[in-house]
Amino acid sequence: MVKHWFATLALCVLASVGFSTAGAQQSSVRVLAVVNDDIITDVDLAYRINLAIMVAEVPNTTERRLALAPQVLDKLVADKIRLQEVERLQIDIRQSFVLDAFDSIAAQNKLDREGFEALIRQSGVPAETMREQIEAQIAINAISQRQIIPDVEISDKELLAEVNRINALRGRSERQLVEIFLPFGRQSPEAQVRQQAEQIIGQLQQGTDFGKLAQQYSYAATAGVGGSRGWVPEGSLEDDLEAGLADLRPGNITETPIRTDDGYYIMGILARRPIGAASSRTIAALRQLFMFLPDDLSNPIAQQRLALLTNISEQVRGCRQFDAVMAQYGEAGSGNLGEIDLSTLPPIISVTLSSLEVGEVSPPLPADGGGSVYMVCGKRVEVDPLTAEAVRERLTNERIEKLTRRYDADLRRNAYIDYRF
Repeated sequence: MVKHWFATLALCVLASVGFSTAGAQQSSVRVLAVVNDDIITDVDLAYRINLAIMVAEVPNTTERRLALAPQVLDKLVADKIRLQEVERLQIDIRQSFVLDAFDSIAAQNKLDREGFEALIRQSGVPAETMREQIEAQIAINAISQRQIIPDVEISDKELLAEVNRINALRGRSERQLVEIFLPFGRQSPEAQVRQQAEQIIGQLQQGTDFGKLAQQYSYAATAGVGGSRGWVPEGSLEDDLEAGLADLRPGNITETPIRTDDGYYIMGILARRPIGAASSRTIAALRQLFMFLPDDLSNPIAQQRLALLTNISEQVRGCRQFDAVMAQYGEAGSGNLGEIDLSTLPPIISVTLSSLEVGEVSPPLPADGGGSVYMVCGKRVEVDPLTAEAVRERLTNERIEKLTRRYDADLRRNAYIDYRF
């Protein structure tokens, strides 16, 4: 039955290779699924596959589209159900929130809204397709705020028990985690979900940004923030997750999917620190000079630009001189980044910048589509001691996440879904 379902879906996907907006207007539209009172068409699926390929920065091949189709269709169904629940609850998702999130993604790609819309249109994706996906990510958090958060309260007894547990665990550590969650479903048997998870891990190992893939594929409520789960003490997750993270070092992701009763997780550890110790973060005022580089770094133009970035790194000192050089040589994406918590940057960048003194320039570092050098114009260290309120906040967030995931699963379980292929 599953093989027949996938084979039939494959026929629909084969017709969508190279799908574009113009192609959508010229072809007949086929309904692939009825989700309660809404429909999903082959046009919807083709656009979302194009979006997934654009985000993952992989070739748009027939094989790739066939591999992506089941998980993309399943995510489309889940998004429809979430948006229907928002409508049922009469929750108004402000379009300004959607546009702000859209602009944030555009900024990550060093583009403004108009430039980013042009980029995704070139990939065969209407801007509305991405906005709808963003709205569905916002929807699950809006549902949580209405239906779950008002009833979540951590009692003083629970708080005291957790503080005592932390004190008993002193000497162990807590981890800053990121996650992508893929649930089992009626049309997503375990073997298929595992295959999807392995494909995502392969993309991550090839350098695709974790946050982008989390926003695209994860069913967790953390998808909208790039999969960030925050600081989690050792021993506080379910046993399957703890076992999967046991030998993982900071800066790495799980090499195989972690199986739980509900689905598969892909997780990464950004950092580790002792439980109960005061945590600190380094805040730096940064400038960035960015230059586009050809994919082939042996190209003479690439070599010339890398040499220029190296000279800037070695010769420029002080923010005033850096600003002058940035105005002369910097390309789109260059500028004053303001104050940034260095721990939020990719490890290769954060480690390098942490070692710089104020007024120093970094060596050339990789950036999307090119290379950058950074000037540290200021730096300070902020210390956050462990407090009861911080523990209460973490417990509250963990309970909200668990209840939201259960609510989301119940929505999918109770929905009427009729596949028409």
